Amino acid sequence: MSSAVASSRIIGIDLARAFAMLGMVIAHYAWPDGSAGLLNGVATGVSGRAMPLFVLLGGVGVTILSSRSAHPDRALLIRAAILYPVGVVLQEVTTFIAIILQYYALLFVLAILFRRLGRKTLVALAVLFTVIGAWTYQVVGPQLDRFEGPLDLIENPPAALWSLLFNGSYPLFPMASFFLVGMVLGRLDLRSTRLQVWLAAGGTVVGVTTAWLANRFGEGRGFEFGTRPAGSEFSWTRLLDTTGHSEMPAWVLSATGTSVAVLGICLLVAPRMAGSVRPLVALGQLALSFYVFQAVLVRFTPHPETTPLAQEFVTALAIYLGFMAFATIWQLRFRTGPLEAALRVGSSPRRQRRPPVDR
Repeated sequence: MSSAVASSRIIGIDLARAFAMLGMVIAHYAWPDGSAGLLNGVATGVSGRAMPLFVLLGGVGVTILSSRSAHPDRALLIRAAILYPVGVVLQEVTTFIAIILQYYALLFVLAILFRRLGRKTLVALAVLFTVIGAWTYQVVGPQLDRFEGPLDLIENPPAALWSLLFNGSYPLFPMASFFLVGMVLGRLDLRSTRLQVWLAAGGTVVGVTTAWLANRFGEGRGFEFGTRPAGSEFSWTRLLDTTGHSEMPAWVLSATGTSVAVLGICLLVAPRMAGSVRPLVALGQLALSFYVFQAVLVRFTPHPETTPLAQEFVTALAIYLGFMAFATIWQLRFRTGPLEAALRVGSSPRRQRRPPVDR
């Protein structure tokens, strides 16, 4: 990778993306077994935390892209046009994991509308998406069928859209909240050590405090990811559910806090340990390629419910470390990853870079 390109990147973002990918591969390959062991605790803790970090970093990336691209709207549309079909095809060929790329594509389209808004407006929209999601997932979602197959958008566009918005694997309400927070963070000076410390400390406080309050005052009821709530009545007690992918405000706030904390810590660590974290940074820069690779590979591995949890962790880590080695070697010669290069189509840089608008 050229020095000019390397110097223009904030490698802490790439490092955070690598940790998001680590959490995601564990969530896909190592399912909690209900035991009291360490591995079950890790698998449970990762569930519902990797996706928010990944989406939040997507919002950060969109803001940076918008400030550097000569035609940001075109670049975002091209990304969406590539990610959506890749996502729905992957969903068809994989066996037991939920693919996020089609939802990511929708977020890129919405970013065209949101990227010119001020920070306060983006924060208000994040709150609005969270509140609406708490209601729609409980009341609207159970009344709708899911349409997430590759032909659903053609055969039944309204139904496919409802799934993307309300009751799919990663419904836009409230998932967009993480993306909008990321767009706000992308407008800040992420190279500032003071800001990095605030992100790490503040995110930790918000994440831990929210989880503690929810466990203290909530009913502690969890809902299995991938299932729709039974019935269509709104329940106030569910709002304090911090279970991963519960789609409830307590989970959104807690996961946002932990995601911000991870980003802050990675921004602090990456420049000071650049040599040590280089393989992780390389994987983070090839995150899309890794995501598609592990999503395809899952078709050829045993279902997590049929294997011991320890074996599942070995499989997940082997896939992760193997691709990390590949990414490190790849970047010795190539500037971008094999799939990342496709996303750069239409992203010609400005002649003179300008910082993101901070309003």
